[in-house]
Amino acid sequence: MAKSGHKSESCFVLRAAVAFAFIAVAATEAQAISLNQYLQQVQTDSNSYKATTTQAEGNNLESREADLIFTPKLFAEFSTGSDGKPSQPKMYDRVHTDTYILGVSQQFDFGLQGKLYYTSTRTEFDNAGSAFTMSKYWDAVPKLELSLPVWGNGFGRTARANEDLVRQGNYAEQYQASYQSTAYLAQAEAAYWKLSAWGDVVRIQETASKSAQDILSYVQRKRSMNLGENADVVQARALVEARGLELQVARNEQRESLRNFNRFLNKPATTPVDNLETVPYSTLEKITVPQARPGERYDVKATQAQLQTAKANAVIAKERNRPTLDIYSTYALNGRDDSYSEAMKNAGYTDTDTGYVGLRFNMPLNIGAASDAKAGADLNVRAAEYNREYALYAQEQDWINLTQNLSDARDNLVLLGKIENAQKTKLEVERTRLRQGRTTTYQVLLFEQDYSAAALTRVKSAANILGLQTQIKLYQASPEEGK
Repeated sequence: MAKSGHKSESCFVLRAAVAFAFIAVAATEAQAISLNQYLQQVQTDSNSYKATTTQAEGNNLESREADLIFTPKLFAEFSTGSDGKPSQPKMYDRVHTDTYILGVSQQFDFGLQGKLYYTSTRTEFDNAGSAFTMSKYWDAVPKLELSLPVWGNGFGRTARANEDLVRQGNYAEQYQASYQSTAYLAQAEAAYWKLSAWGDVVRIQETASKSAQDILSYVQRKRSMNLGENADVVQARALVEARGLELQVARNEQRESLRNFNRFLNKPATTPVDNLETVPYSTLEKITVPQARPGERYDVKATQAQLQTAKANAVIAKERNRPTLDIYSTYALNGRDDSYSEAMKNAGYTDTDTGYVGLRFNMPLNIGAASDAKAGADLNVRAAEYNREYALYAQEQDWINLTQNLSDARDNLVLLGKIENAQKTKLEVERTRLRQGRTTTYQVLLFEQDYSAAALTRVKSAANILGLQTQIKLYQASPEEGK
């Protein structure tokens, strides 16, 4: 009875140990980081990524400053002072004034500049003479001022250019920042897959290194029995050294990949990484290479905004160095009384109004310098056009190269998969022949080397495809400017 209970207890312990083992394995698998999880962590933890995305958002909001150029503006002014300078004949000792101004102004896109404001002035004389009917009074003056440039900055050309300058300048910076953040995520994805692929590379190199060591041991045994040549031992030892070097290089590259992987997360360089997604070899052999470009790259869109900025700068430079001819007018109503309310009431009549119409002319006398400045602005525009044209051409060439390289790499991967399978089949056949006594261990070890080399080439080809695929994401710019 006791023996049966002890047996049941042992079975329970065994089952519990197995259950805990399965839980541990499941927990280990749960900790594996997927590509999407990694990219989300990059977006959350990388200060570089957050800097570029924040800058792009800031530039987009800052472009709204252009909307302020043609919006009404409220202005106000207050001043107080006194004047005691002597007059001849002397009519008062000192005059005190308090002035209040409140109004709105606006620059219109067709060039008209307008100001409508109300001025209230309180005036008081000390020891005013008999010639003054009022020693203190209020002036109430509603006033309208209009100005329209018709030559330099004619009909609002400079104002509209300033609007484009502010808006397109911010768009250019926004697109550059968006390109940097998009490229950063693409680089992070490439770093993820390289680390995953180099795990396979290290495992293959370890197998190849062990195989080379087995070959050396095999030929050394044969040599010790006088059944082999020293040349075979020397050659096998050279093979071991070569495979050892390749393994060391693979491990060094794996550590470098780990450092690069952690760099995108702002983590210490040697922080260990959980299991990653395995390289999807069979999926990569069937990828569809896009023929049409999904969109423009953000850096190419930036050249369009830079071109518009150059054009706006050219307009401003030309208008600034042209002669100016402005038509202006002023109209005001005037009311005066010792009572402020009565002064405001009197300002409602036109029999005491004031009106002016005039012309203002200004022209630079250094005609040569003005002409050179305008010519320089035109050259800057042409340079921006060249830059834009080249960016479009380079983008198209880059896309053609990318899709062709991706297509070639996919086809190569298919062939490499067939070669690897052939090498694997050859190795399995040779192992079967070894069990049948129809071949030598040395031959099997050589075939293992061939198989390892084929597998290694296939892994690196797959990693190349994954790197090329990340570059497609650079061509995802939104068609909406500044959004």
